[in-house]
Amino acid sequence: TLLVAIALLPALAFSQSKSIAEFHAKYRSMEKTTFVDISGSLFNFASTVAKYSDDDDEEAKAAGRVLSAIKAMQVLEVPYRVLDKIDLSNLKSSLSKEKYESLMTVKEDDSNINIMAQGSGSELENITLLIDDDDSFVLVTVQGTLSMEDISYFARHQNDWH
Repeated sequence: TLLVAIALLPALAFSQSKSIAEFHAKYRSMEKTTFVDISGSLFNFASTVAKYSDDDDEEAKAAGRVLSAIKAMQVLEVPYRVLDKIDLSNLKSSLSKEKYESLMTVKEDDSNINIMAQGSGSELENITLLIDDDDSFVLVTVQGTLSMEDISYFARHQNDWH
């Protein structure tokens, strides 16, 4: 049991919410769903690459800080024909109980996007996107702690990416 506890310790340090974990467990292996799980190791690798950019490249430095802060990312797409609407309603209400705050809501045509996160002040934790589209529901979770300073940097410079 000690080995099991040691093995689970890193996962517990940046664990996702209970409601998201339950939603993933129910739907990620179902037929017709898509599930992508990206480990923190890939983000750490990308962060290391960003560190070796030009010394005066502030964008690369900010990207490196953001990438190193991400511990995992999951994307789950569930077609509405297999999604239980009660599960979706329970997920949304449970996130509020788990101190997720809605940061932004976007409605465009038949799509609705709700961006939520935990945290306050200078840091955001566990950024979550709930995307209602025509044919499916998509749940994107980014586990980790991101600084508002780095997020603001990208928001201020988004026009430079064209």
